[in-house]
Amino acid sequence: MKTLYIECNMGAAGDMLMSALLELHPDAENFIERMNRLEIPHVRFESERSVKCGITGTHISVTV
Repeated sequence: MKTLYIECNMGAAGDMLMSALLELHPDAENFIERMNRLEIPHVRFESERSVKCGITGTHISVTV
């Protein structure tokens, strides 16, 4: 079993935390599809690659 410790002394925004955890998932696209299949009324999850100030990462959008 692998353990991941997250230290959020100053808090963490939900989209930022979800993006960071999504980077660790072996099949990120499938995960987003499964989240959308939960069929939470009026909620849609989307992810896209993002580059800001030369740093590449994933941006998560949760639309309500």
